[in-house]
Amino acid sequence: MPDDAPLTVYVRRLSLDSAIVHLRGEVDVDTTGVLATALEHAIRTYRLVVLDLCGVTFFGAAGANAIAVARARGEARGHRLELDGAHGTARDVLLIAGLGPMLRISG
Repeated sequence: MPDDAPLTVYVRRLSLDSAIVHLRGEVDVDTTGVLATALEHAIRTYRLVVLDLCGVTFFGAAGANAIAVARARGEARGHRLELDGAHGTARDVLLIAGLGPMLRISG
């Protein structure tokens, strides 16, 4: 994806069983398809996926929904999704969506 794209996703494998999905840009209704596809692939491939939200400049409810779906699919496979770098509005949206008790959210 070009640098000026609304959302850039980069997946970095840490080990055979784990990876970090880095996001940069806006997570909204127009970009959640990109997020959902990246998370689906990662959660299918790795037992532990850490979603890094440090580079997120906007985070809407559609992003929380995509994360909730990925978490549920991962859990059904015995895989785990964790969040890192959740701050400001992104953290607020995730907590309001009720994802706090389901995910390890660190910021």
